[in-house]
Amino acid sequence: MLFDWLRTRRRRAIAGRPLPPEWDEILGRNVRQTQWLDAAARDRLRSWVAVFVAEKRFEGCRGMTVDDEVRVSIAGQAGLVVLGLEGEYFERLRSVLVYPGDYLGPRSTPLDGGGALEWNEPRLGETWDGGSMVLSWPRVLEGGRMRDGPRSVVIHECAHAIDMLDGEVDGVPPVPSARGRSEWARRINACRERFVETLDEGRFVAFDEYAAEGPGEFFAVASECFFQDPHRLHRYDRDLYALLSEAWRQDPKARVPVQRGR
Repeated sequence: MLFDWLRTRRRRAIAGRPLPPEWDEILGRNVRQTQWLDAAARDRLRSWVAVFVAEKRFEGCRGMTVDDEVRVSIAGQAGLVVLGLEGEYFERLRSVLVYPGDYLGPRSTPLDGGGALEWNEPRLGETWDGGSMVLSWPRVLEGGRMRDGPRSVVIHECAHAIDMLDGEVDGVPPVPSARGRSEWARRINACRERFVETLDEGRFVAFDEYAAEGPGEFFAVASECFFQDPHRLHRYDRDLYALLSEAWRQDPKARVPVQRGR
């Protein structure tokens, strides 16, 4: 109880300080969506960014230099995701590891008869339940500047982090009641089944086919599209858009303009 009070007090003190002017310039340059926030939402985001940067440890990997541009660009995109979730600062996340490009990570699959096939695969980002998030810096910039369609590695990994809050990556974020959780899971599973069926038939889907990997990836990839190109998602599946709007407590299509050619 005392710890919570002290943490809240510390966060208020950090949020109350003026944001360095260069941080505002970084947000404007590398988090394009800040230009569409109203004044109140922009102020909340700026305060949230200050707290996030103060509380998380940022580490450069493979020679990557981490400076304020890196920290603020990542924090700005993460803050967009939780604008509707008051008091959410990704408590379990302690460190953010940043690579200067895509990197390789181990993967394995079991073989018939025992044993496993192991290899290294290219990765853009990942979130570990031990409290770390890993990101490719060029992909951070692509997502923040909205140069990669409906994709954003920061939003994707933040969605995983929220998904993990109830103990497992199952594509269902924390829902207040067991009954509500069951109903939410039923509805998003129906959306996922429609997505997979559409993909199997070779028809248009609104976001990356990687969403078909499982419930957790479906939630994360759909959340990318929800924030990055909400009009596209709304046209494709209004039920899914409504579900994500409930989960994130936001309606980004009310602020993000229609993207040309999408």
